[in-house]
Amino acid sequence: MEHFDLVLFDLLVKHDCVIIPDFGGFVSKRVSSKIDFDKGLIIPPSKHLLFNRHLTNNDGLLLAAYAERHGVSYIDAEQRLNTLIKKFQKELAEEREISFPKIGVLRRSPEGYYTFSQDKSFNMLSDAYGLKDLEFVAVEEEVETQIEQNEQIPSVIEMEKKPVKVKKRASKQLLRYAAVACLLPIMLYTFWIPFKSDFFNSGLISFSDFNPFYNKEVGAYQPSSEAYEVDKKLTKVEAIESDLQESIVPKTEDLKITEDVSLQQNKIVPSEIKVKATPYFKQFIVGCFSVEQNAINFKNKITEDGFSPRILSGGRLHRVSMGMTYSADEFNNLMALARKNGYSGWTLKQ
Repeated sequence: MEHFDLVLFDLLVKHDCVIIPDFGGFVSKRVSSKIDFDKGLIIPPSKHLLFNRHLTNNDGLLLAAYAERHGVSYIDAEQRLNTLIKKFQKELAEEREISFPKIGVLRRSPEGYYTFSQDKSFNMLSDAYGLKDLEFVAVEEEVETQIEQNEQIPSVIEMEKKPVKVKKRASKQLLRYAAVACLLPIMLYTFWIPFKSDFFNSGLISFSDFNPFYNKEVGAYQPSSEAYEVDKKLTKVEAIESDLQESIVPKTEDLKITEDVSLQQNKIVPSEIKVKATPYFKQFIVGCFSVEQNAINFKNKITEDGFSPRILSGGRLHRVSMGMTYSADEFNNLMALARKNGYSGWTLKQ
């Protein structure tokens, strides 16, 4: 039995499975190193043995090693092993345990169940040959206790540092920047459109209202040259009429002069002078109302400020214009004067 135990131990060190013919087999599994904090030990890697009674086929591994160890033939080694295996089976049937030195103890219950207990004092892993259990001093856990009023509070409390997840934080920052970039234009135009455009007065909006760098043309109000020429002609006519009235006297010697003047009076009549002026195709709109009465009230207010407003009706809306103009200069002057008096509006092209 002594040589059998040595042969079996050497085979279990070199191989993961060793079969005892017609008896059972030992199967080993590698176990990684462990740390026992309670005992303060670092256990090196080892082999964990299991016994399987269903592995009974003879693979020749144990028989060849046994024959070589004893220096006998293969047939003699087989006979000796058969005798030894019968002895093992008899001891198990009598409910006695079989002890394999450096390997473990095998038992069988009355119900026929096999139990194997490995000897942990021997490490059969060849990679861990010579390694022993390493002792270390375990760090005692700090237990939180209630601090009395008279006791001093420790100045520094070490906190466990947790790894920061950089990817998630970076993705959150990108989402925040994107949200801010989307909100800035919306906030800009919610302020710009009500206060810097004529949307609420006219009900209309254009692409130029979205451009904060767009400046509308502002002109200076100047009287029209055509109107000045008409006034000049009317002044001449009035002067001629006054001269004619003064020149008409009942003297016979001035009869010839009176006839000439009457002829001129018949030729030049102020009522027959007609000045044709074409209206300008732009109007300065300062109000837009869906109710006509509101447009009339606003027109009356503008009239009180010295303007000649008009109401332009088109569709469902009634637009209030600052008045008719006959040239671009006159329109620009009227628009500048209206804004000077506090009226803001927009330009309507007809």
